[in-house]
Amino acid sequence: MFEELLEVYKKKVAESERELEEKQAMIGLIMAVENMSGMLSMKQQDVDLLGRLIDQVDHLSKEVADLKSQMKTRQTRSVAGRDQKASDGYAMDKHTANLIDLLKERPGRYTTSDLVEMLGLNKTTVISVMKRAVDMDPSHVKLTQGKRRKLFLSYIPEDQDQGSKAEAEEGSEDSDKIRLELMSMT
Repeated sequence: MFEELLEVYKKKVAESERELEEKQAMIGLIMAVENMSGMLSMKQQDVDLLGRLIDQVDHLSKEVADLKSQMKTRQTRSVAGRDQKASDGYAMDKHTANLIDLLKERPGRYTTSDLVEMLGLNKTTVISVMKRAVDMDPSHVKLTQGKRRKLFLSYIPEDQDQGSKAEAEEGSEDSDKIRLELMSMT
């Protein structure tokens, strides 16, 4: 009987040792999993950080490219702007000369819309050309304003110029007002 009890005791000890080893193995496994989880979360944070850094570098490189293109555009505009200013004045003078020639051929009173159709320019440019025509040939080209701020440009030939000088002197105050309004429109 003693031997049987000893056998039962040995079995119980062996079982308890096995359970203890299993528990220790489980604890070791849990700790290993926790360590791996911690390492993965740290690596994930590193990956997230690297991703954000890459995004920032990408964004900065796009901004640098935009700034470079803006600088090139500004440099091109400044060089072209100098050439453009000279050619714009030349083009405006050319349009004005064409307008005065047309008015000489067909004297009359023309609205801005009529001149847009005749010259094939946009309305703003036509208004500038009208103003310039008055400046270039004030003795023959007259600018008047009708109802609802409608502008009229008329050409007075030299033979009618003698009789209308008195009228022109009276209308000079009106033409000054019209010029001021034209300047505000353009």
